[in-house]
Amino acid sequence: MQDQLIILNFDKQYAAALASRLRAEKIYCRILPGSTLARDIRAIAPQGLVLAGGVSGQFTGEIDPELMHLNIPALALGDAAPVAAALLGAEAWEKRTVKDVATVRFFPSAITGDLEEIERQLTYLSPLHLPEGMTPLAQWEDAVIGAQHPEKRVYTLHFQLEANDMDMMDLLLRFATQVCGCTPWWGEEAFIAQAKAAIAGRVGEGRAVCIMSGGLSSGVNAVLAHRVLGDRLQCLYVDSGLLRQGETERFLAYYRDRLGLNLKVIHAESHFVEALEGLDKPEDKQAVILRTLQELLEGAMRTMDYDLLLLPANASQLMDGDTAATPMPRITQDKPVLMPLSELFKEEIRFVGEELGMSQEITQMQPFPWTGLALRVSGECTPQKLALLRQVDAIFSEEILAAGLNKKLWKYFAVLHRLPNHPDQGAALIMLRALTASHQGGESGAQAARLPYDMLERFTARVRAASPQVRKVVYDLTPGSSGRQEFEWQ
Repeated sequence: MQDQLIILNFDKQYAAALASRLRAEKIYCRILPGSTLARDIRAIAPQGLVLAGGVSGQFTGEIDPELMHLNIPALALGDAAPVAAALLGAEAWEKRTVKDVATVRFFPSAITGDLEEIERQLTYLSPLHLPEGMTPLAQWEDAVIGAQHPEKRVYTLHFQLEANDMDMMDLLLRFATQVCGCTPWWGEEAFIAQAKAAIAGRVGEGRAVCIMSGGLSSGVNAVLAHRVLGDRLQCLYVDSGLLRQGETERFLAYYRDRLGLNLKVIHAESHFVEALEGLDKPEDKQAVILRTLQELLEGAMRTMDYDLLLLPANASQLMDGDTAATPMPRITQDKPVLMPLSELFKEEIRFVGEELGMSQEITQMQPFPWTGLALRVSGECTPQKLALLRQVDAIFSEEILAAGLNKKLWKYFAVLHRLPNHPDQGAALIMLRALTASHQGGESGAQAARLPYDMLERFTARVRAASPQVRKVVYDLTPGSSGRQEFEWQ
């Protein structure tokens, strides 16, 4: 058996949270689709299985019944729990609505240890009637909401991991270590060794191409490959003219001049200006930018001799099915593809970058979209508007850095709007956005940051002095991300 857990994804938020929390405890786990069949799990031969359901009260997936008979420990959580229990002969009664914090009492088991009762946020519950061979594991009021099948080592709990949930983490770790027999071996050093071996094994004595955006994920991807291949790695970077002030210069100074990567820059500012002409809808701008990027990368790759394409797709992107927001070149030369970071979440990639010795300026950089500043310009994206937004964004970044807030914020940026109903058609409104977020396997919990008022006043004065066309500055306090303007670099 392999020393790992498999997490079946029936809810991407909770699957990501479980994987990131377990890996933080050095328990290696992989996320697979909820539709994965028992025979595929048997071929992987993991130490255990976790079924990660949500808490909406609606289970839309389908569990292969044979998963309950693999002779490996299984733990079903959330809305996957009553379905798994039913596959073992339990009867799920009519669903109850709770939507409140309530006391859950536990029964003795291999995973509950000394845990007797805890307060949980419960939403919807399906009480269980258990057949012979199954015993209660958890109870709310008079309802059995968790069950165990000691002989098959299957456990079900109709709730999920919460934020700062030490009791549930203890239960998960007992399941992983004491029931499944997993050992805490996973970490950045182990990942780097595995990734290097995978790259070396796929390339052999050949050459590879790595596409770089300037973001952290593509940077870590390239540095990993460079440590293995040296000059046999060719990196491609597109200067679209849509980037922030000094972005390309900083990128080249670090990766080419300091680290010595074999880096080819495709200067394509005019291509994007022409492609964006007349477009004012965000979805149209995004589509044409990604299509132009794809065409430029494919054109460059047709002239190159390589044996492997290394793409920086990560777990968050792949779980979201977000490939449309990233320019993945069509492989016209029938070359193999490797995604070394495909199992890692964004914060894990940051930790790997630190382990690789990458500079803090790079590992702590804020996310930035492939589409650059184009979606942060309302309406048509002209060179004049880009120049204004680039200047405003630079001033905002300077103020954030001067206030020492850059490490506390997930992302911060400015958006350029035309000031409505103003006689001067060039009059601009600047909207500022700054967000904090928890990175528990994803981007959940984004909240508007409380920026110092004197800093906002200073920024406004500087911007209006430097750019007279800016007539109004506002700060957006809306919680959560901002839709199309939030596509991140991979």
